[in-house]
Amino acid sequence: MPRALAFEYRVAAAVADPGVVDVSTSWVKHLPKEMVTMLAQGDRTAFDQWMQLGPSTPQEAQEFAWRGKPYGVPDPFDLFVAVGTSTLDSEVIGKITTPLPVTDPEGEQFWPGQSKRLYEALPGTKQLLSFTAAGGADRHCEPMARSLVEQRMFDWLDEAFG
Repeated sequence: MPRALAFEYRVAAAVADPGVVDVSTSWVKHLPKEMVTMLAQGDRTAFDQWMQLGPSTPQEAQEFAWRGKPYGVPDPFDLFVAVGTSTLDSEVIGKITTPLPVTDPEGEQFWPGQSKRLYEALPGTKQLLSFTAAGGADRHCEPMARSLVEQRMFDWLDEAFG
């Protein structure tokens, strides 16, 4: 995540695939409005009770557990709070000095528009690497055209390191 680059200056170059400014947007958009309110008001008991009502399938439960694993927080309320801290404000982005290309896939389904927001806010060496459906490299992390994405990333890194 680019956030680490704001505080770790020894990294020579990195790639953001895609650029994410606020992780929580992809989590909260799936919640009913009532649950968003419970979260905002700090109503742990009601939020966790509502979470007991879903997910509706074992696959959804497994995916939720998998997505939450990096945060190391088993309680649903605490997990959503932790996810809500995964943001990059302009002050943090302004500290990123590591050269950074940012991929921007057409049809990004989790964080639409955030790659451009990150790119525009970055102060240093940067490039926006756009990918399209016409080129077969759309959607989150360009799953159908990884060779193309990796080629463009490595070309950028070759240039950055001269």
